[in-house]
This record gives sequence, structure tokens and C-alpha cells, in this order.
Amino acid sequence: MSEILGIVIGFLLTIAIFSYLWGDNRLYRFAAHILVGVSAGYAGVITLQNVIAPTMRQLIGIRDNPTAIIWLMPLFLGALLLLKIWPNAAPIGNSAVAAMVGIGAAVALTGAFNGTLWPQLTTFGTEPYIGWVGMATALLTICTLLSFQFIRRKDFRPHDVWGKRQKWVTSIGQGVIMITFGALFATALQTSLSLLTERILYIINNFSYIIEQITS
Repeated sequence: MSEILGIVIGFLLTIAIFSYLWGDNRLYRFAAHILVGVSAGYAGVITLQNVIAPTMRQLIGIRDNPTAIIWLMPLFLGALLLLKIWPNAAPIGNSAVAAMVGIGAAVALTGAFNGTLWPQLTTFGTEPYIGWVGMATALLTICTLLSFQFIRRKDFRPHDVWGKRQKWVTSIGQGVIMITFGALFATALQTSLSLLTERILYIINNFSYIIEQITS
């Protein structure tokens, strides 16, 4: 009985989500709120179990392992993040956000260089075809990175030689970005259609199962 009840609830929630096809409505928002609430609760439990609890165990055993004092730093930064709940104390938590963003950007940049850009450059000379493909990919990656410009020289002149080269590099980088976004959109659309097909098959199969249970 509980299995049938779960199938019926899943079917009703699926219909509630699909009701968005006819416009935003209370049924869709109710299902979306359930999704967000369950996801937040699950993330909170996982964080408590895999992050906070191990940290507290390390701090409790600090007498046996003095090096565990290093766990005080993430605990302190996490406490600062909690201060952003109150508007008056929110600026104090900005330091924790700055540390998190800075460390995350540094790790992402190092990973992108060591895991993507450098392997592309080092493939040149190993095998002719793979080497040229890696070099072309590396050059396109560099053009894409150079297309993001946040500062400009004071003596910059748009009509000088470097200005024209910079324009070409920026155009190539923007072209690569547009192609990438197009490919990502196509992948997301394909994934959405696959999920829709899977969900329709799920509903059909489970309703067949319910009918068999009722008639048997």
C-alpha cells in the first residue's frame, strides 16, 4: 500500500510541475516549494553529517591531536557566514565570502590551467593529429580568455595595431563562446527531452503496476 501511495504522490507532483506549461499557477509553485524544501533539508543533513560533525569530532580530540586546531579556521569562517542572516551584521560576514570566493577562484584557475590548458599545449609533438588539435584548442582557449577585458591602458588607442589585433582576438573569443553556449543549450534540450520521456514511461509503467495490483 505504501508503494502505491508513493507512486500516486509522485504522479501528482509530476502533473503539478507539468502544469507550468499552461502558465504559472499555485499548483506548480506548491510543487516547486516542496522540491526546494526537500533539497535544502537534504543538503543540510549531508552538510551536518559530512562537514560539521567530523569537524566537531576533530576539535573534541584536539588534546590527542594538536594539529586539529587548524579546523578552528573553517569553523570560524562558517560562523561569520551565519552573521549575514542579520542585515546589521552582514558586512562582518563579507570577509568569509571574500575568502571563499578568492580560494574558489584560485583553485578553479589552477585546475583549469593544469587540467585543461597545459595538457593541450603539451600534446603538441606527441602525435601529429592530436598535437595540432590540442594546439588549436589551446589557442581558442586563450582567445576566449582574452575576450574578457575588465581594464584598459590609459594610452589605449582603438585604431593602433594592437587595437586591431585585440579586436580580432576578441571576435574569435566571442565566437567560441557563442558556439559553446549553443552546444550547451542543445545538450540541455536533449537532456530535458530524455527526462521527459523517462518520466512519461515512469508514469505509464507505474500505473500499469497499480492496475495489476488492484485487479489481482
